[in-house]
Amino acid sequence: MLGPMRIVHLADFHLPGSPNKTLHGVDPYANLAQAVAVIRKQVPAPDLVVIGGDLLEDGEHASYQAVLDGFKDLQVPVHAVLGNHDSLAGFRKTAQPPRGPEFPGYYSFDLKGVHFVMLYSACPGKEFGRLEERQLLWLNEDLHRSSLKPVLVFLHHPPFDTGIGWLDKLKLANAEGFWEIIPPYARNILGVFAAHLHLQHTCLRRGVVAASCPAVSWQFSNNADSPRAALSEEPPGFNLIDLAGGYLSLRTVRFCLPKPEPEP
Repeated sequence: MLGPMRIVHLADFHLPGSPNKTLHGVDPYANLAQAVAVIRKQVPAPDLVVIGGDLLEDGEHASYQAVLDGFKDLQVPVHAVLGNHDSLAGFRKTAQPPRGPEFPGYYSFDLKGVHFVMLYSACPGKEFGRLEERQLLWLNEDLHRSSLKPVLVFLHHPPFDTGIGWLDKLKLANAEGFWEIIPPYARNILGVFAAHLHLQHTCLRRGVVAASCPAVSWQFSNNADSPRAALSEEPPGFNLIDLAGGYLSLRTVRFCLPKPEPEP
């Protein structure tokens, strides 16, 4: 029987090169600090943090290790997938294994009897995503080896539509190739989790729950007729994924930045 386990899924920090720079009216560094503070208050505490990509606004010019170190006080494992704003070359320099010059950006690991698959969906210079054929072959082999374990799959680009026209053009371009692999393993895949959309969305594909988390930075509008990059007034947030007894529950936690103290 699968014991209780809590995973924090948060993404789209878009940390700029300068800590004092704002993007779309948001201070990304302040938002991330507040997100970590809210995670620290969760009861029960998380067993794992998964970062869903776009850690940095320009991954070529900043340190991934510094971002990962920002979660040290939580004292839980932290894993990450990369998004289209990230740099695989930069991420290879982090201390967190498995890293090195040959690291392809995707890997898997086990924690508390659960198998986690971390995919690399970024296409250099593109906003949409793709899983190269070699990675799809690896995914099929990895799922086959773990066919007796509960599995959670994480990637940056969503392999599903939301009904929001401009956002759906930026999803995983070969989503059908991904889903064609899933049916033989659907019984033990508890969920597929993405980011990139800057909004929370949940659906069911091939009998598997698929969901995106809201952004830690700014949020996009979830209106179906929204123009490109239309912003929402929803606060930032992250998802909590709770596992227990073979069941999965998902909820979104929203947070606001603390208001400054009034001057005396």
